[in-house]
Amino acid sequence: MQYSLESYDSNGFLKPPKLLWLGWIFLAKAWVVFVLAGVSQQSGSEILSTLYPDHQVFYVGLTAGLPSIVLMWLVSLRSAKRPFINRVIRYGRGITIVTACLQLVQTCYAVYLSNGQFSWSNGLSLLGLFWLLLYLNYSRFIRDSFSESRFHQE
Repeated sequence: MQYSLESYDSNGFLKPPKLLWLGWIFLAKAWVVFVLAGVSQQSGSEILSTLYPDHQVFYVGLTAGLPSIVLMWLVSLRSAKRPFINRVIRYGRGITIVTACLQLVQTCYAVYLSNGQFSWSNGLSLLGLFWLLLYLNYSRFIRDSFSESRFHQE
């Protein structure tokens, strides 16, 4: 066993680290805004129009955040009795990398549309996406948490 017992869930699979959960929430930020706008009822349309003045960008953000939400849901469903879900989770790291790259392209396009003018939202998004991509590429714990469970194999 390479990791401590606290790193495994009750089914013997490595739990994704908390930083990865934060990364998935960051990739699904359009969904977070959508839920917050829905909860606020009267000012929901104002929130959406303030944060996403172009509705197409909002819809692209919802589409790009969907894989992260599905992965968060599937990670909680992993067990030895669900081999299909375990096979899908094996591709989770790659899916997350592709999703982050797509959102990086979307943010670079937003910078291009603003003629390179600095904005904090684009700058922080670019920084967060670069950080997430580096973390996904170089973290051995991330690779192991998406691979087959070593706890069951021993």
